[in-house]
Amino acid sequence: MTTPEFYTIKDKKFKLMIDDVIIQSRIQELADMINIDYQNKSPIFIIVLKGGMFFGIELLKKITVDCEIETLISKSYGLNMKSSGTVDLIIGSIALEDKDIIIVEDIIDTGLTMNKLKNVLNSYNPKSIKVASLLRKPDCAKIDVTVDYLGFEIEDKFVVGYGLDYAEFGRQIPAIYQHIED
Repeated sequence: MTTPEFYTIKDKKFKLMIDDVIIQSRIQELADMINIDYQNKSPIFIIVLKGGMFFGIELLKKITVDCEIETLISKSYGLNMKSSGTVDLIIGSIALEDKDIIIVEDIIDTGLTMNKLKNVLNSYNPKSIKVASLLRKPDCAKIDVTVDYLGFEIEDKFVVGYGLDYAEFGRQIPAIYQHIED
């Protein structure tokens, strides 16, 4: 099945940015790197919901080292197309002391969410914290956050698909689409 060139969600139009085949290939490369880096270790993958679950599931299907999986909820967009600048985290009781953590995120733009998340997780005294993100928008960065396993750097365009949404719609689209300015 060919990936459509355009997609409409509610009142917004989007154009294909990254095809699913390219995404899958890059996720395999990231998994290969993680499998080498964590050979003889048992990391805990913390998937940031909701958006990170699509990337996280595909990544974890390709992980061959023993690992644990946890989730947490982070919100900074709400129903808007830009980050609100405020970050809400909902994290359960996870035993993280002396663990190797890999945070799995869909996109890093301002860096505020990831910075806050890393600070919170550091308070649990883990052995290490690494970040895996499908996308990063370097031009949006307010805080420089190291992404250890990065899928793609993209320009400052609003994107949907592969877990990313517009007002909670479009997460299920199996490719990345960028908003076409009106």
